[in-house]
Amino acid sequence: MKIEKVTLMISNFEQTVKFYRDTLQFTLIFINERCAAFQIRDSILEFINDYENNNYYYHFAFNIHANIFSKSKEWLSKRLTLLKEDDLDEIYFDGKTQANACYFEDPAGNIVEFIARSTSPKSDVHEFTTNNVLSISEISLTTSKIKETADQLNSIGIPIRHGGELESTSLNFMGEYEEGAFILLGPIGRRWLFSTKNSIKSPIIIQTNKGTIDYSQ
Repeated sequence: MKIEKVTLMISNFEQTVKFYRDTLQFTLIFINERCAAFQIRDSILEFINDYENNNYYYHFAFNIHANIFSKSKEWLSKRLTLLKEDDLDEIYFDGKTQANACYFEDPAGNIVEFIARSTSPKSDVHEFTTNNVLSISEISLTTSKIKETADQLNSIGIPIRHGGELESTSLNFMGEYEEGAFILLGPIGRRWLFSTKNSIKSPIIIQTNKGTIDYSQ
């Protein structure tokens, strides 16, 4: 599976657009008073202005080149405050995922991750730029209907990573490991790593090369 586009509903719309355009230096490809879209190399990140200020938030991650993690963290640290877990501002995943990652929060309250997977391509350039951000790597899908949603994803060819068993109380990584892109299917109320926030149900549209998942209502 490849994540082609995600559409998220956010508060603090103007500040968030400015953050992604000016702080992270992502390419803004469309904007009006209702929505804005950024090109993230192979993916599109779209924000919809939530005029009712419901304060929805999400977790999502960006894949970066496998050999550029330290430089990306240094680049981020000059522009924002990295989140910490147990006084550490980075983590190495040494289980089903082989990767380095760090986290920050955007003005909309989203928990955002830069992740350098061992399976991602390497960069020939050793100084980090936004050209090293390859795609949307992960996107949260929080629901009280875990099995029904997993069945829907399976029906369009998005399985649980490594053929694992469905978990009702923890995250399910939906997608093939080799592709390096996952829908994080999980329950309401689970704490996000590197954050004090718990997962909440928020409107979302996820467009993949397998099909579209629309939980915007």
